[in-house]
Parts: sequence; structure tokens; C-alpha cells
Amino acid sequence: MTPAHVSRERRWRVVALVVLVVAGVAVAVGLQGSPAPVAAAPTPSALVGAPDAESSAWYCTGQSTAGGVAPGSLVLTNTTARAVTAAVTAVTDTGATGHTEVAVPAEGAVAPAIPTLSSGTWEAESVVTAGGGVAVTQSVFSPLGWSQAPCQSTASPEWYFASGTTAAADAVYLSLLNPTSTPVVVDLSFATPSGVVHPINYQGIVLAPGQVAAENVSVEVQQVSDFSTIVTARTGRVVASEIQEIVGPAGSGGLSLVPGVGAPQSHWSIPQAQEATGASSQIDVFNPGSTSETVHVDIRLPSGTLSPFTDKVLPQTTWVLNTSAQTRIPAGQTYATVIDATGGPGVVVSRSIGLSASATPPPQSGTVVAVDGLSAAAPTGEWVVPAPGTSASPAVIGAAPASLALLNTSTATETYDAVATTATGDHAMAEGKLAAGTSVLLSGSPLSAAGLDPIVIHASGPMAVSEDVSPSAGLGVVSMPGIPLAAPIGV
Repeated sequence: MTPAHVSRERRWRVVALVVLVVAGVAVAVGLQGSPAPVAAAPTPSALVGAPDAESSAWYCTGQSTAGGVAPGSLVLTNTTARAVTAAVTAVTDTGATGHTEVAVPAEGAVAPAIPTLSSGTWEAESVVTAGGGVAVTQSVFSPLGWSQAPCQSTASPEWYFASGTTAAADAVYLSLLNPTSTPVVVDLSFATPSGVVHPINYQGIVLAPGQVAAENVSVEVQQVSDFSTIVTARTGRVVASEIQEIVGPAGSGGLSLVPGVGAPQSHWSIPQAQEATGASSQIDVFNPGSTSETVHVDIRLPSGTLSPFTDKVLPQTTWVLNTSAQTRIPAGQTYATVIDATGGPGVVVSRSIGLSASATPPPQSGTVVAVDGLSAAAPTGEWVVPAPGTSASPAVIGAAPASLALLNTSTATETYDAVATTATGDHAMAEGKLAAGTSVLLSGSPLSAAGLDPIVIHASGPMAVSEDVSPSAGLGVVSMPGIPLAAPIGV
């Protein structure tokens, strides 16, 4: 009997056990006559915990161990006026673990040194803070490029990814973490141009409590230029991230860390984008639901809004809008984008860009999730934009903010201000008013003066916030969204 056969046999034995346990629990609950639980209010996948919370947790997936596809690092950003301690636990796909504790200074940030793990190819981190108000983000890098993204502050029974490509030598990896205390059974499916596929090897993936696993999607979904992904937990909840490798001609390519989206939504925004000469860019709109969605894409230039792009997106399909091929969008002009869907629970949206091999500095390709409506509607009217590392430990050499965009997603004029926070006090960067549906772009000396200090945005209404980060070869290759702050518990 081959090792692979033994592995599959053990997997299905565990699946059977989990199914029996879950069925037994369901029967027991039904016999007891317990009322159906009340659904919790939807929250963003990344939400900074209330400042007066006793503790908060974050989960970071998508990193590999040193020498792998995408080794990385974490940044913990404290938005409160008091120091907060955090416990960081790392685990690999072979079960090796490491632990460290760190103090995050008031209104400051720290990049924890995680012990080298003894074995494994992929790793994930769980971060538990002794208090609220702390955001956790991660970055990854390779010879192809680098990327950054928020970690997730919640687990979910489903995760969605709008973009993916395995064309030519490109590759997609899915990283899955079970942060709970019970086993989880996971299925993966992929919406391709020829229909939805359910590879048999990606059905019934069993994750023990605390286990992380990564699947090389390129093995089962081969040579597909555009596809979307659904991660479904039959039991329990998981955390999921996608790593996209773009392998171009010598000296070009890209590496993207894409966090999963926990639920489709009706409103999305891309606060800043640009069509560069010789580049290819697209907006992927994935409908994971069972009903068709009518989707409008509004391109908003500083001079006004263009005639919208509209499409009817059928269930389990993806609309790929090639923005670089649209002559109505002027090359070299920075613009904002608003995506609205009607007809069902919503869609999932991301933007991908690929630049020519002659673009500098690398990376030349990247995929970024659009800003969802829940994240734009921060309950406190505050968002934190963590820096790409700290001065002592930058994500990559030369990492720095390049431009910060705010898009007013409300129907009224809203006020805003942006400050860089340090242990010695806040430094005002900008303030003003934004008419409904308009945006502002901060760059140059006000932004460069912030360096690698965290930035906090305050606004009187909903805002889509996104910071573009260098070094990269183009706008939208590497970015960090504004992470909304939860309201105090005691208010």
C-alpha cells in the first residue's frame, strides 16, 4: 500500500468520524429543543478590536517557512494610548510550533521576531493580545516580488477569492488554518470559464485543531487564465489566504498575498488605480451566489464620472473587466472605482495589474482585494493604515508609503483628517471635506514625513481607504487597506 493511499484512507476515516460526531451533536441539540441561534451582525474580515476589550485575536495565513514560496513577517500596530502585550504562536504544516511574546508600544508598532520552526513548508500565526485596539498585518516576499495584507480577525465557514491564474508558469496556493478546538472538514471549488470544478483531491480536507495546510491549486486547476475560488467548511470555521505567483520574462513577475473574503457584498470600492502604458489590468467580479447579479462599475476621474460599465453576472461565474483595454479610461490618469451589485447577496471584487518586463522597480504584477462596504463603514469613523514594517524591520528594503487615497462612499459631504501616530504624539498630515462620491489622494512630503509610522484616518461618514506602497512598479501592485476600528464596548 502506497503512502498516498494510506494518507487518503486516514483522511476519509477522520472525515467519517467527524461527520458522525457532528450528526450526533445535531441530533442531541434537536432533541433538547434548543432555539435556533440568532445570527450575529456581519463584520469585516479584518476589524481592530474595541480599545477596552479584554483581549483580541488575529490569524495570519499565506506565509511559507524560510526558503519557501513566500516567507514573511508580521507587524502589530497599537492604536491605543497604552502599551499592549501580545502572544504570537506559529505552526507549520508538519505541526512544528513556536511561541513568542511581545509588547506593542502605545500608538506604535512592532515586528515580532518569531522563532525559526524546526520543520515544515508553510506556516500560520495566531496572535492574541491582552487588550484591544491592535491591528495585525503581514507581508511576504520572494525573488518575484512582495506583498502585504491584513491578517484576519475572524474565522468563517466560507471564504471567497475573485482572482486567480495558473496560465503558463503562474501558480496559486491556498493556505488554510483551523484556529478552533474541533476538527474541520473543508471543500475547495473553482469557478472557471468552462464551469465550476470540484477536484476530488480537494474535497474532504480534514484540519485538526490548530492545524495549517496549503494546497497547490496549480496541480488540479491547470493552465486556466482566470478563475475564482470558494473555500467551504462542512463543519466549523477556518481562515484562508491565497498566494498568487506570476512568473514573467526574466526580471519580471509578481507575488501577491490575498486574504479571503468572508461573505459577498453589494458595494465595493477601489480608491485609487491607474492605467499605465504597456500594462494589463482587470477588475474581477465574482458572483458566488445562486442568483444573478446586475453589476455597475463606475470609473471616477478627478474631472467627473465616466459612463458606467454594466454586466449581468450569472451565479458561480466571474466577470473579468479588462480596464486596460477600455479607451474611455485615459492612460496615466489616477481614478477611483465604485462597484455596485443588485439582485442577490452580492459579489466579491479584486483588481489585478501586470506591467511590462521593462518596468522598475519590481514587482511588476499584483492582485489586491477591493475595499468592501463593511470596511468602509467603520463603526467609529476611524481606520488604521499600518506601515509596511517598522524602521528597525521594514517588510522589504525601501518599503514606504507612496500614496494614500480616501473615497467618500456616502451620499453627503463628509469631513476627514489623517494623522501619523507616534509614542510622542500625533502628527497632522491632512484634513478637509469630500463631496459625496469624490476622493482625495495624499502623496509627497505629507506622506513621506510619516515614514513607517502608523496612520489613523478619522471621518464623519463612510470612507474607502487604501494606501499604495513602494517599492513597486505601478499603482495598485502593493497596497494596504484602511482597517476599521470597532467601537468601545462600554459605550
